[in-house]
Amino acid sequence: MKGIVFTKPTFLKNLFKHSKPKFDIRKNAMFLLLCLFLIIGIILGVICARNGDKSLAEKLDFLFLTDFENKKNMGLFSVFSASFASGFLLLLAIFLLGISSWGFFALPAVPLFKGFGFGISTGYMYAAYGFSGILYNLLVVLPGAFISALILIIISKESFRFSWEIMTSLRGYKSDISSEFRTYIVKIFWSLIILAVASVTDMLFSLVFSGLFSFS
Repeated sequence: MKGIVFTKPTFLKNLFKHSKPKFDIRKNAMFLLLCLFLIIGIILGVICARNGDKSLAEKLDFLFLTDFENKKNMGLFSVFSASFASGFLLLLAIFLLGISSWGFFALPAVPLFKGFGFGISTGYMYAAYGFSGILYNLLVVLPGAFISALILIIISKESFRFSWEIMTSLRGYKSDISSEFRTYIVKIFWSLIILAVASVTDMLFSLVFSGLFSFS
């Protein structure tokens, strides 16, 4: 008498298959490098803020909303608009560098500048208000800044790749990059949407937590 053998369906095998995610450093080298530039920018911003004065933060306020009093007195839509405008200008710079054959040389400067702005904000708030300033940055500034910084790094990596594609095309190694250009435009569009999400996050966290702080 033959026994009945039950076999686990393939999709169940895949479902319960234990696989450890692998992080390929070589494939993500550019992402890690851009993250490093972001961190360097934050460190430089903190150093400049600690050794400078309030005027430095005020000069960069139109890009990074570094002035707490200005942000507190702004309406919600104004906070969203200012946050989105800041991210949009950096995204525009990334896009323009991405469609340049030599843009990949300058692209690391974008996360460096983004990190510098956040470092200026953090350093100034800590120097002026101590622990309360750090807490303000963690609750109000960091959530939206983290999302925007992450997407700017990701799209900088894509822009670096496309800029290199243009370079290889001009040197005759690749004849047609039209499909890559269409893909690049789509990624820019999605980055714009995520920047809008980051701006909404900035607006909501400002609404919920900024009222808890009073710096005077």
